[in-house]
Amino acid sequence: MYDVEASAGNGTVVESEAPVFSLAFPPAYLRRLTGSDPRNLAIISVKGDSMEPTLLDDDIVLLDSSKTNLSFDGLFVLKFDDTLHVKRVTRSPKKGHITIISDNRQYPTQEYLTAEVTAVGKVLWYGRKV
Repeated sequence: MYDVEASAGNGTVVESEAPVFSLAFPPAYLRRLTGSDPRNLAIISVKGDSMEPTLLDDDIVLLDSSKTNLSFDGLFVLKFDDTLHVKRVTRSPKKGHITIISDNRQYPTQEYLTAEVTAVGKVLWYGRKV
């Protein structure tokens, strides 16, 4: 688990990426989630409400940093506009672009040049407090 927050809102500037503690997953469960090496997996926090109802403020997400191909739809942790975000990505009808969607419809859908967005990793799992 890293002391990093991905914004489900207007973005979060990341100043450090130090692991702060570990969260154990049974190996068989991880293999069901991904065939990726566990060293490619990281857990970070979500801040904001733009991904509600899918992700809530203070949820945590497990991301796979080996899955960065934005040609596939899904939830990703992204870096754009110099900030970290967790958003839904889909292909854009405009060549060389991707569509970035907030599940909370109060936030606008955004179009970005693919070259302007860095995929940090694909979200595989989330957890939240009850």
